[in-house]
Amino acid sequence: MVRLRSIMISAALLGLFSLALSGTASAETGGITVGNAAQTPAQSIDQAASPATSAAAVPGVLRGPEQRVALVIGNANYENAPKLANPGNDAQSMAELLNAAGFEVIAATDLRQSDMVKVLQDFSDKVAARGPGTVAMIYYAGHGVQLAGENYLIPVDARIATPSDLDGNAVRLVDVMGTLESIPSRMRIVVLDACRNNPFPNVNDAGRGLAVVDAPSGSIVGYSTAPGMEAQDGSNGHSPYTNAFLRLAREPNLPIEQLFKRIRLDVNSVTDGRQTPWESSSLTSDFYFFGDTAMASARAPANGPVVQMASNLPNRSVRQAYDFVLSEGRPDYYEEFIRLYPRDPLCERIRFLLTNWLQVAAWHKAVLANTPFAYKTFHDNFAGSPYAQSALKLQVQPKAIPLMQFTRLSNRQTFQPLNAGVQGAVGKIVTMPASGAKPVGMPSSIGKGKVAGLPVANAGKATSNATMKDASRQHFRAERQSMQGNRTSSSGSRASFHPSPSGSHFGAMGGGNRGGFRH
Repeated sequence: MVRLRSIMISAALLGLFSLALSGTASAETGGITVGNAAQTPAQSIDQAASPATSAAAVPGVLRGPEQRVALVIGNANYENAPKLANPGNDAQSMAELLNAAGFEVIAATDLRQSDMVKVLQDFSDKVAARGPGTVAMIYYAGHGVQLAGENYLIPVDARIATPSDLDGNAVRLVDVMGTLESIPSRMRIVVLDACRNNPFPNVNDAGRGLAVVDAPSGSIVGYSTAPGMEAQDGSNGHSPYTNAFLRLAREPNLPIEQLFKRIRLDVNSVTDGRQTPWESSSLTSDFYFFGDTAMASARAPANGPVVQMASNLPNRSVRQAYDFVLSEGRPDYYEEFIRLYPRDPLCERIRFLLTNWLQVAAWHKAVLANTPFAYKTFHDNFAGSPYAQSALKLQVQPKAIPLMQFTRLSNRQTFQPLNAGVQGAVGKIVTMPASGAKPVGMPSSIGKGKVAGLPVANAGKATSNATMKDASRQHFRAERQSMQGNRTSSSGSRASFHPSPSGSHFGAMGGGNRGGFRH
């Protein structure tokens, strides 16, 4: 049986996928054909979706009654860490894309810690108010670090010199994920374009990259790069990851798991293998950003291959096999590629991904167990890994707060009415209602932000989207300067969750893992 499985995998990697499927061709760097959609070399989103784009080239109007709410955060102008060039642009363009896709969007930039917590609380309440049929999405661009197997999102005022400074100065990703999982909704999408560099070398115990997260049932979490790899900030106004997302997500009726596979191929190609996005998914239904959303919500997730390979192109078989293995992100495919092409230069990239996966999966298992024995076992098996020193420390004193215990970021009893035009002085918050949506209030004041209404006339239409994009771009730039305000305080309640039997799986880092949150 083992031999048969190996033969079957080898057949896949050698390109025994039929060319009878219409539109299939080989996948090549710089001109990849992924599934049935040909990708052109990466370009700026401003080139890909300029106001001059014809109506025929813009995805069709959103169909279906689905409620969509998104929170978009871009932190760039850090006060005590290296500033980043592109998160503000990334957040702006992502907000515009999601608004065109029918999301009511809260777009926030350069938030301090207290305001970041508060906007997450209010967003959670907004999701709850929309009801159990809601699709909730959070996009974050900015600094992020991992410590002892946990991920932290960094506000612009974070002052972090020691590991203990993360408490109260950063936002635990597990708090965000646990809070969203506790709110009945159809789907939760979290996209993290973080780890562009390591702003706190004395704190981040793994050097680069975020830690593994098990997506809760009904959720998908996308990361701009794999653990141990650094995400690039980009030189054309957007990061490579966000730029790929903005272009590829516009295809109508593209299943979300296949979207993330295409993004992985695109980013790996344009960064010459230096950056490989990955995702953790426990979806129970499908999702399209554009197209027939009612059909998507009634279907199981489509996670089939997005790369088709041709058996009559032997001179390109290694490249095709590489793209196939990379897009699928499975350790058994990594191993088979290494066996088939041990001396090819591309094999070194796959070896790195496989070694990385074995380390981060074992580390995640040890952190979940949080016992001296688990940490000792990890250190004995992976003494040379970036996590080895943390394992030794945690073997002596395990984490006081287990990884699966989170602070609920939703404690408001009622909503305050939307107060358009209130301006803080450092960050900014803009609310962009979806077409025809009844506004649900954001807080009337954010200590370091601004609340404003930016209605969109008709999501998905080329003319209205272009007008909204141009107007909101000026709005963002004009109000990003000279902002000051007072910090606000917020609190949350502790809750615990446990891995659920939903069975999350990882793309790019590969393999199946029992994941998800349950109270």
